[in-house]
Amino acid sequence: MYVRKFEADTIDQALKEIKQDLGPDAIILKTITNKGLKGAFKKKKIEITAAISEKNYTKKIKVDHVLDDSQKSDFYSGRSSYISSMINEHDQHSGDNASSAVKTSYGALGLNRPVQTIKAQKTETGMALDDFLSQGASGAGLATVAEDPVEPRVDRHIQAPINNPKPQYSETQNNSLVYDERYLEQRDKIDHLEAQIFEMKKALENVTKKGPMGIYQLRTTLKSLDINESYIQKIIKDSMYELSEDQLENLETVFEYALHRMMEEVETQMPMFSKIDANKNSFITVLLSETSCGQTSMMLKLGALKANSVLITNDIAASETSMFAKRMFDIEIIPATSIGEIVAKCRSAEEKNKSVFIDYRSHDGENENTKKFIEGLRRSFENVEVFVTLCAIHSELYNKKVALKYKSIADGIVVSKLDLCLNFGALFNIAQEMEGLPYKFFGNGEVVPDDIEAATAERILSGMFQLN
Repeated sequence: MYVRKFEADTIDQALKEIKQDLGPDAIILKTITNKGLKGAFKKKKIEITAAISEKNYTKKIKVDHVLDDSQKSDFYSGRSSYISSMINEHDQHSGDNASSAVKTSYGALGLNRPVQTIKAQKTETGMALDDFLSQGASGAGLATVAEDPVEPRVDRHIQAPINNPKPQYSETQNNSLVYDERYLEQRDKIDHLEAQIFEMKKALENVTKKGPMGIYQLRTTLKSLDINESYIQKIIKDSMYELSEDQLENLETVFEYALHRMMEEVETQMPMFSKIDANKNSFITVLLSETSCGQTSMMLKLGALKANSVLITNDIAASETSMFAKRMFDIEIIPATSIGEIVAKCRSAEEKNKSVFIDYRSHDGENENTKKFIEGLRRSFENVEVFVTLCAIHSELYNKKVALKYKSIADGIVVSKLDLCLNFGALFNIAQEMEGLPYKFFGNGEVVPDDIEAATAERILSGMFQLN
């Protein structure tokens, strides 16, 4: 394999040099476009690395030995199919005449060997090589070396010189110059495929290149944090549109822009019972989950925040463990074994103008019953708010499944055990995908009622980038 690098101001000029120096069978290995600061230190804008097999390159060298500079320029300005056919034809006749060439010279050394003129038949794609050579010596355009020169038929892919007279053909000559249309059609398809492969390589280089340092570092960091690939592509596209080239090279500028955009993706909201006039009305807040996720502790912490409140649970085991909290914080905890009993307890609390927090555990196969229960509460009471409880130590896939299942009836999300979270990127993905389902509270420990905080975007991002 013979490999060489070509430099030029344009792609067309570089391809022309490749075609003339390596021949039409050369393969493009790599293309580099020198732009910006890098291009300032380069003489040429285009760098192309091309290669050709030793066999094909040897065939081309044989043709170059019998052409002068002007003939090379004319010969290699034709179509690739025509040039390739001429090179192959010359190689075949060179092999046929090898034995005769040795006989007419001084032994095998080839000293003072006479030049062998190849008088081959015209090929299917145009004139023979000796016919091409004869046009420079005779000055008669594309005339052959026969005694009575007659203009040959020129291939439809080759433009004849302007000073050529209109060719006249006899019936015999026309029959001898008929070429195989199917062969030409296949050659055209090969040329078209080569052009497509070249364009695909250029597009692939643009995709795989690192790009500006700030963008490259941002992409690598977000991937390491398990951020969704779709969002990574979105934020990179926006940053490249809004930031200048110098800013894209600056890591601090790019990350500052990314943090600002990511904070906008995390939606947070305060609960209904925290309103200014909340003491004048009673509110019902339902905490909804499927498995053990620290929901009972979250209910106790919320109940401690709201004075004059009642806690209702349908989990008997959880109610037994919360007796200590009842004695410590004077929080009324009422167990309920059915949906009807929960509704009755809520009605009784509303009459006393008390806010209610419900610890509701939805068991397997009770999805429809849970939705009917929430819809019944909203028909019966005015101020009802539903929170889906997620646990920060559960997998992202499981938390997404639970949030998506109850998204249609929920008003927000509370996250427990945030202090044990190892993947804040998963919480960011949930916030970015669950549009309209804001974060409400974060539980960051087991201490009641201290280890609870209002949800903020800064808390998630600081955990992601370890800024705290």
